[in-house]
Amino acid sequence: MKDALRCDVHALSLRGGGSVRGRVLFEGLDFGVRAGERWVVLGPNGAGKSSLLAAMAGVFPIAGGHVALQGMPLREWRPEALADWRAWCPQFWIDPFPSTVEETARLATRRGAWWSTGGDDRDALDCVLAELDLDTLARADVRQLSGGERQRVAVATALLQSTPLILLDEPASHLDLAHQQLLLGVLTRRAAQGASVVVSLHDMNLAWDLASHAVLLDGRGAARAGRRDEVMTPPLLSDAFGVPIDQVQVCGQTRFWVGPARPAPGRE
Repeated sequence: MKDALRCDVHALSLRGGGSVRGRVLFEGLDFGVRAGERWVVLGPNGAGKSSLLAAMAGVFPIAGGHVALQGMPLREWRPEALADWRAWCPQFWIDPFPSTVEETARLATRRGAWWSTGGDDRDALDCVLAELDLDTLARADVRQLSGGERQRVAVATALLQSTPLILLDEPASHLDLAHQQLLLGVLTRRAAQGASVVVSLHDMNLAWDLASHAVLLDGRGAARAGRRDEVMTPPLLSDAFGVPIDQVQVCGQTRFWVGPARPAPGRE
């Protein structure tokens, strides 16, 4: 078992495309991810959600500040050592040649990994495919899957790397309602086992149900991070997204209501 995870984002600044001339995505972002926490990253299109996750994975240029894992900046980590600690699943993927779901997922299994089913690689593979409702598709060609099915395969490859830190970029964007709930259950169980989960999401209700903590990017260079209830407030969300957002109680659950966009000044 590895030491408990410590991932710290300190005074982080990112620019669009990772270029020194790119527009400022956000500046001065501070937060720390610890074992068992479930972080969601929220914000409008282009705010820097994907870039933040990639920076936390060590694959996106940083304009200022740093990301540290176990107290050591990511730039000082050897790639093979970093791979033992974090798994990153981007929102896009390419399948250039025929491969079954099982073959694709098996590429991610690693012996001696941090999390396991207590059995061998075969047990771990079967367990994750069943968890993500992919067991009946194990022999299907990944190129012939629906968007949601292929997305679950991508999530499976991240989980099968069995790392303490799991970074998922919009893993629910193609999923139907049932599989969105299934994904929340899978990620919540991983966190209960001690993993740390950082996920970008557009659906605020899914984000609320998953999160213990949140990062909110407003698309204008500002960023806020903290406990879910302190960040996912109607005033902060409304300001970031530019539409009226309120919290309501439905069947004993907190849900978010989104109103129509405010008209531009002088166009009412």
